[in-house]
Amino acid sequence: MNKIEKFQITGMTISGFKSYEKPTELVFGNPTAITGGNGRGKTSIADAIAFAVTGLPFFGERGLDRLHNEADPNVYVQVRFVDEDNTPHELTRTRQKNRMTIHYDGYEVRQMDLTDLFGEKDVFLSIFNPLYFIEELGDTGKSLLEMYLPRVSQAEVLAQLSEPVRRHLEKEEILSPEAYLKARREQIRSLEEQITYTTGQRDQAAAQKKCNAERNDSLSRQYKALKQELAGLKKKQFSGVDVDALNEKLLDHSARYSEARRDGQTDDTELREQLTALREKIAARKAEQYQSKYAQPLADAKARVQALAAQYNQDAAAYQALVPGAPCPICRRSVTEEELPRIQEELRNSANAVRIQGQEQQAQIAELQQLDQKARETFERFQADDLEKWEVEARQLESKIQQLADDAAAQVESLRMEIQQLTADLEYGKLTQEEYDRLQACQEECRQCEADMTALQSVDDPDAAGFDRQIAGLKAEIAEQKKLISDVTVYASKRAEMTFSALRMNRVEISLFDVVKSTGEWKDTFKFTYNGRRYDRLSLSEKVRAGMEVSELAKRLTGRNYPVFVDNMESIDDLENVWPTGQLFLAKCVSKAALSVVPVRPIPAAVSKAA
Repeated sequence: MNKIEKFQITGMTISGFKSYEKPTELVFGNPTAITGGNGRGKTSIADAIAFAVTGLPFFGERGLDRLHNEADPNVYVQVRFVDEDNTPHELTRTRQKNRMTIHYDGYEVRQMDLTDLFGEKDVFLSIFNPLYFIEELGDTGKSLLEMYLPRVSQAEVLAQLSEPVRRHLEKEEILSPEAYLKARREQIRSLEEQITYTTGQRDQAAAQKKCNAERNDSLSRQYKALKQELAGLKKKQFSGVDVDALNEKLLDHSARYSEARRDGQTDDTELREQLTALREKIAARKAEQYQSKYAQPLADAKARVQALAAQYNQDAAAYQALVPGAPCPICRRSVTEEELPRIQEELRNSANAVRIQGQEQQAQIAELQQLDQKARETFERFQADDLEKWEVEARQLESKIQQLADDAAAQVESLRMEIQQLTADLEYGKLTQEEYDRLQACQEECRQCEADMTALQSVDDPDAAGFDRQIAGLKAEIAEQKKLISDVTVYASKRAEMTFSALRMNRVEISLFDVVKSTGEWKDTFKFTYNGRRYDRLSLSEKVRAGMEVSELAKRLTGRNYPVFVDNMESIDDLENVWPTGQLFLAKCVSKAALSVVPVRPIPAAVSKAA
């Protein structure tokens, strides 16, 4: 959507908004006089226009719920206006149950689309509300101004400076004077720290040279004394000691020690083989399971008992089912009344015979189980006896193996102790432990003295290090940086003068930067004055006049000529020298009067879009 550079509001329909419950039609001109008592809806008109464009009230505050009318919660605001080409447009914003809807010329749009048309909310409100920019934006207003201020190139600024300054700065890249000056001052501090460090190094090197000479003399004396003490200890160490005999004896004991360790590993081989075989025999005996010879007879007897039980149950069932006329279970003929007792007797006798056979088989099973249990107990007793006897034999073999190992270990340990003593005799000689430790310490101290003296001899002569030349070079670099700071301060002042020339107004002045005279540093500021007086000390009428000048400044910088709404006109005598270039709304409180909206000069009829 294309930017609207200029527009005038011709009318508005409003309902459900603050004091406007029912739909109300308003017609505007340029200027438009709005009068009425307190609470009659004068400021609500400003809030409604700002709400339609930005979604926020006249002063941009949040909390839109306060804009709803208490009787009608559905907000409806339609603003009708003509643009710079006198083309009519309609902008409608509604809010129902926290849902915001925007329509522009009949099409639903988003707030970002309105931002493309009218600019950011801060831009629109800074033009529409003369008090918004100064009283509401704060430091944000400074950022907004800097965004729209014209950019002045480095070449343009240099062209306005003296020839020496221009030549000094022409190869410098000064994107931001503040950042450039800060970097130069940091570099000076770094150079000063380097001078301090280098001066310290120079002084330390001179002092170190003197200290090294003294230290070298001390080390030489210490080294000589250590050598004498070391020679005395070495002389005593092996005085009257036959070192060759001790070495020969050590070799002999070492050979015997190796042989004893080797023999001690093979003497118990046969015993270990016997023990292994016995352990395998024990494991095999433990794994043996009892094999019953009564298993099959028991199974056969149990099968016969089951068969007899089935036959008994069958005979009993036949006996129960036997009645005259039923088939005989033996011959399958129908049983007569006269034959029934005889057949029943035969069935009873058959069942009793089966029962007796079953009892005999149960007795046989019990006898077989008793025999099987005795056989199992005999097997387990013999197995336990064998295992106990073989475990005793295994422990005896293990004892013999351990005894052989202990004997061999004792022999090896004896030889090891003798070897250890011989080694100590060859190392200590006739020195005591204390004397031997001192000999070791003397050797280490001699080595350290030699290393320290070598290090001292390798230290460079500080006079050749060029410390003074380094310091002189650093001071020259500081002088150059200070000259750059001085010239860039002049550059920054000229750049600010050229950049902020666009901020010139009739009676209002805005300061965005201050220069600290003692250091030349730039300090951020954001101050407004009116006729040379601070803004916070102005009267309401003076604040409105100052705000209208700032509104015109915002129009000039952004290229947007939008309406201006002046509230509290009752505190202002006239608008001399601050009459806006665009449409003007003048709201004035008239005690207890009804609301009156009068277009003083009607806006010419708009050209239709179709035309």
